[in-house]
This record gives sequence, structure tokens and C-alpha cells, in this order.
Amino acid sequence: MKLSLKIGLFSVMVLGIASCAKKENYSFIPAITYKSLVENGDGSATLQVSFTDGDGDIGYNTTNPPVDFFVEILQQDSTGKYNPIIDPLLSDPIMGDTAYVPYNVPYITPSGSNKELSGQIQVIMAAGSWYFKANTNVEFKVWLVDRAGHISNRIITPVLLAP
Repeated sequence: MKLSLKIGLFSVMVLGIASCAKKENYSFIPAITYKSLVENGDGSATLQVSFTDGDGDIGYNTTNPPVDFFVEILQQDSTGKYNPIIDPLLSDPIMGDTAYVPYNVPYITPSGSNKELSGQIQVIMAAGSWYFKANTNVEFKVWLVDRAGHISNRIITPVLLAP
């Protein structure tokens, strides 16, 4: 009798603790927030953003996946305004002729019934890939696209001085 009572109390305690675990309610549209942007000593730059996605459909599990993480380069003009850099040699169907650094996020969809994701994305922008004029201030417009085509919010980073 005492053993079954202890097992019953233990079961109630486990259920009580499990019910206290709060489930996040992220939107099925991915969301990103700025974490950091650091210029490295070799001329490259490291960008970190946090992300959430309610249905967990981030990244592709294929070869040659479509670009799903965009870092658009905005360069300061003579008036102090930041504008996208236009490169007439580019002909991307999404970005047109705007200069950007494309990335692919790894396939990270969780198994099980709770597909909600949160984490960080870190990209290293190679030296020479994120600026077009030396000693010019640049900032970046960043966004994420999930497999369903949902586009996250767009964030703009703080300014970096191009080497």
C-alpha cells in the first residue's frame, strides 16, 4: 500500500513539474534579432543574429539549396544616407542587381511534434565580399527565409567602416 502511494505521489509530482514547462508560442514566420557584428583582423566580418521559428522549417536538406539567409550591403553615400550597392553584373531573381552576401542555413528541423526552434546564426563574411569602396561606412540589411517561403523581419546592423 505504501509503495503504491509513493509511486502515485511521485507520478503526480512528475506530471506537475512537466506541466510547468512553458511551451513557447513562436510565429510560423521566422523572426530574427541582431546579436553582434565584428570586423575581424583579416578584413573579414562576423555577424551573429538570433532567430525563432514556430514550425521549424529552417534550412534545406538538399544539394544546391536556394539562398535562405540574406545580408544586403548598404553603403554610405556623400549625403550620409545608406543605400544598397547596385552591381549591374548581378541578375539574381530575388535581389535583382543589389549587392548582397548569400548564405545557406543548415537543415535544423527538429523531430517530434514540437517543431519550434530558437537559436543563433553566425556567418563570416569573407574579406572583400562585404564592401566595395575602401574607407567607406557600411551597414547591412539582414533577413531569413524558411522553406515555406515565409520571410522574417528585416534588421539593419550598426555601421562598420570598410577597410
